Amino acid sequence: MKNYSYNPTDENALHLLKSDLIGRKQDIMQFLTLLSHMEDDCYSIALNGEWGSGKTFFIKQVKLLLDAKNPHSRISDDLRQAITKVTPHGFSIPESYTTVYYDAWINDSHNDPILSLIYATMTSDQSEFIPEKSRSLSDTAAAIASAISGRDVSTLLQQVKGSDTFAHLRSSDEIHSLVKEFIDQLIHEHGNRLVFFIDELDRCKPDYSIQFLERIKHYFDDNRITFVFAVSLSQLQWTVKSYYGSEFNATRYLDKFFDFRISLRSIDHESFLRQQLNIGHDFIFDRVCIETVKYFNFSIREVERYGRMMKIAGSAIQKYSRGFSDDNAKVFALYYVVPIMLALQMYDIELYNKFIVGLDPSPMTDILLSPNIGLQTHLLFSNQETYDSEKQITDRLGRVYSILFSKLSGQNHREVTIGKMTFDHSTRRCVEEIASMLSPQLDYQFE
Repeated sequence: MKNYSYNPTDENALHLLKSDLIGRKQDIMQFLTLLSHMEDDCYSIALNGEWGSGKTFFIKQVKLLLDAKNPHSRISDDLRQAITKVTPHGFSIPESYTTVYYDAWINDSHNDPILSLIYATMTSDQSEFIPEKSRSLSDTAAAIASAISGRDVSTLLQQVKGSDTFAHLRSSDEIHSLVKEFIDQLIHEHGNRLVFFIDELDRCKPDYSIQFLERIKHYFDDNRITFVFAVSLSQLQWTVKSYYGSEFNATRYLDKFFDFRISLRSIDHESFLRQQLNIGHDFIFDRVCIETVKYFNFSIREVERYGRMMKIAGSAIQKYSRGFSDDNAKVFALYYVVPIMLALQMYDIELYNKFIVGLDPSPMTDILLSPNIGLQTHLLFSNQETYDSEKQITDRLGRVYSILFSKLSGQNHREVTIGKMTFDHSTRRCVEEIASMLSPQLDYQFE
């Protein structure tokens, strides 16, 4: 079984830049333009998107473009050239930005966010922590650890510590000075700005998230720094409320930390499904899948999962029939209903449960009435019936839904004819088997 999941590696980030599968290349370039106009002060940007929406890919693509332009970054020449080739001709990218990626979720077990961020900076492949400067950076980092913790040196920095020359320093002003010294050494002769990409802060424990925001705001207030937080603001607001109380104004609180709030646009679902998952327009089943993904506005992660299930389900559906035949009802249900059932399982299990017990046909009727699907409406009516309105089609789809999912649909193995289709107990059983992903007709060995 092929896994279509996309991990946010440099290679995959570059691939998405080249192909623009999800339609965000223009947004990335516009974001770089915004960064280039933030050089007069310390700025903080909240890049807002729900979980799975592609925030990590977005910031890693921005980081790649900045690193490729900075001659002092530590990426390979091959990767630098490949990134340069995908940059639009004539587009200006800042050439002197040093970048650091920090996954807050991985590090939220650390005792202090400042030490954690400094450690991540010093050990980052893209940082300017190079051998000839390791001693001065280590000394400064160790001094910061001593000033914050009151110990000889934080265990977090044991592997890079230097002499504890500032162990007696404890005041906030002194820590601030040490952080400034660390930043001076980090970007000296290698650029004029440091960009921190902070990921997954909204997934951290509330106390760590709050401490991170407040301490970074206080100690990293340097006009040569830009912070880019890739977060779900709705989740981060919940984190703030869980820390300070449900009546606390989380929105206004976060305004203290973010100078700009930018929301990621929805991805180009159709392009991603067609190019990455090879789901196109030639097959009715594929068209229903595309419209279903749009209807539920799935994230990148959800589209990947859904695409994998559709590949499996599609293998069984094609075994039942290559097209409409004498068993129109079964093929109609498999082509048009199964993709919606599988999407509902992912989107909201309560809505799915309502759907399969006959309480809510709206997802089915809303999706199938999309003009992009090309619904075989003639199957819903006999040769003697005429139809010329959307309401007639909606009513007939409602009857199909009731036959498939009402409580009476499975009783007595009765047959019910709607238009040119005859439904019976085996129709529903077939739909349920494939939607469960346990039908004996399913083929899990797909490429």
